[in-house]
Amino acid sequence: MWLLLKYTLLYASVLAMVALGGMFSERSGVINIALEGIMIVGGLMGVIMINLLNAWGVPVFLGIILTILVAGIAGMVYSSLLAFSAVNLKADQTIGGTALNLLATALAVVVAKRINGNDSPKIVYNATTNANLNNLDFSFDVGPLSLNWFVIVAIIAVVISWFVLYKTRFGMRLMACGEHPQAAASVGINVYKMRWAGVLLSGLLGGIGGAAY
Repeated sequence: MWLLLKYTLLYASVLAMVALGGMFSERSGVINIALEGIMIVGGLMGVIMINLLNAWGVPVFLGIILTILVAGIAGMVYSSLLAFSAVNLKADQTIGGTALNLLATALAVVVAKRINGNDSPKIVYNATTNANLNNLDFSFDVGPLSLNWFVIVAIIAVVISWFVLYKTRFGMRLMACGEHPQAAASVGINVYKMRWAGVLLSGLLGGIGGAAY
């Protein structure tokens, strides 16, 4: 039962963070079809970061923070491609997002093979000994239940997202741009800027969700 609860909470945290990312993008008026690709890029960079930090002997807690930050930044950088095509170039959001999903998969395989120096797409600590990555550093025990730090991150993300969206000026402006951009622009809101912010926030959360997965 505890094992089932452990994995239920872990995968729920993945879905929660990616769903929050999609919400921010959707509220700004951009449908983020590229969330799957953003997760792949975030997961790829998260694994690479774990690999490097373990090789450098970085303390566990600092390694967790750095891994989450790198995965989130990678997701933001990748989501900027969608923001540029959909917001600045007025390209079809569905086609652009689908293209980014296909690109992310191919990119992850190429990068992983390059890192390993062989045809295996699985990133390992040591290509000579074929040692697998160890994610036990991301877990901690609460009585009989083993939890993952990403569960805590997801809970914090949900609370912060609710506050930002419904209790701040930024959140209200973001929703205004998604619901009626012409009305928002008429009162001086920069719709382009707000939509960029929504997509980048979507990439941040999607990248962290990919690292958790």
